[in-house]
Amino acid sequence: MVKMVRSGLCAALLACSVIWQAGGASAQDCGGDYTIREGETLADIAQRVYGSRSQWTAIFYANQDRLGTNATLLVPGLAIKLPCIGGQQQAQPTTPAPAATARGPAGFELSSMVRRIEFLTAEGYPPFADRTLPNGGLILDLLSSSMNLIKEQGKGSFDYQISWVNDWAAHLNPLLITRAFDVGVPWTKPDCADTANLDRNSQYKCQKFFFSDPFYENVSVLFVKKSSPITFAADDEIVGKTLCRTKGWSTADLDKGGRNWLKDNKVTLMQPQTPEECFRLLESGTVDAVVVPDLTGRAISSAMGLSDRVRATDRPVTIETMHAMITKTHPNARTILYYINSSLAKLKESGEYDRIVERHLQQFWDGQEASAAPPPATPPAAATAEQRSTAKQTSK
Repeated sequence: MVKMVRSGLCAALLACSVIWQAGGASAQDCGGDYTIREGETLADIAQRVYGSRSQWTAIFYANQDRLGTNATLLVPGLAIKLPCIGGQQQAQPTTPAPAATARGPAGFELSSMVRRIEFLTAEGYPPFADRTLPNGGLILDLLSSSMNLIKEQGKGSFDYQISWVNDWAAHLNPLLITRAFDVGVPWTKPDCADTANLDRNSQYKCQKFFFSDPFYENVSVLFVKKSSPITFAADDEIVGKTLCRTKGWSTADLDKGGRNWLKDNKVTLMQPQTPEECFRLLESGTVDAVVVPDLTGRAISSAMGLSDRVRATDRPVTIETMHAMITKTHPNARTILYYINSSLAKLKESGEYDRIVERHLQQFWDGQEASAAPPPATPPAAATAEQRSTAKQTSK
């Protein structure tokens, strides 16, 4: 039911490197929960659990429901899940797991006006969206599983289709704005409460489109040559550099937080059709860095045999959430958004959301295990009491 034709995206995670305090726990078993201690980083935990600090993103992506999109510092006392990766054996529970209970009908309010939804996506965004991945990747699997709940209740009165068009730049206009397709996925959501400081493309998205509830969130980083002097310890270090990002992908994060790399012409941006082209430009020395989601950059550089020649800088560019988008002029926009949001919520309630995410991340890390992945950005650290107090005052 998936027609052939493609997808992409990226947000702000401030990094704090803090040394693990004496008295830390010994090696942990995967598959259980772990309570974060003050001053601890995800890399510290990853080192003990997986034997590699570079696997901190495995923990991050397995705990997005607990860490949230706005948390830049880990909170001591917070319990997080420790996923099993690379064929690790999961710790056996001390008590039997409760038997799964059957759930009743989803109970959606179905509309006779919406009998079919045409979704639009694109390739080149592993592990989130790519036709070579199981069920089209993580986001497409979540979308299909959600829509299947609506379809099941509709009993023949509702259907959907996912099409792949490998030109991100054409998705917003003309394909979505003219309603050639109903919904685009996955897209990042700009800060529409502050449109004055957004680039033209992001302003256009805020003005013309509605966004669904978030499907997932993503960490974007800079990939550079291993021999590059770039550390990205501060935004100013990138001034004068040439960056690369896939054409059609959002560039709002390049101006976010007052860095204004594009807005004030502080950097040169190249935008080829695919992320693979960006990595080829990096290898040839044409660009200084590729701005790409961490997991996507790992997957692509590994597939291209570049894992031993590129690395991620020690600081993320952003964290952003991924959404479905529908034009505000669509006559059934509100109904379609209700279908997406309510079915996604049901998927989470049933536990199927977590199972889908875990399955795709397990497949991703298993695939990466055999190749040397570039070191990821420095993970967030647990906040000290003083930092939490300052952050709380600043957020008011």
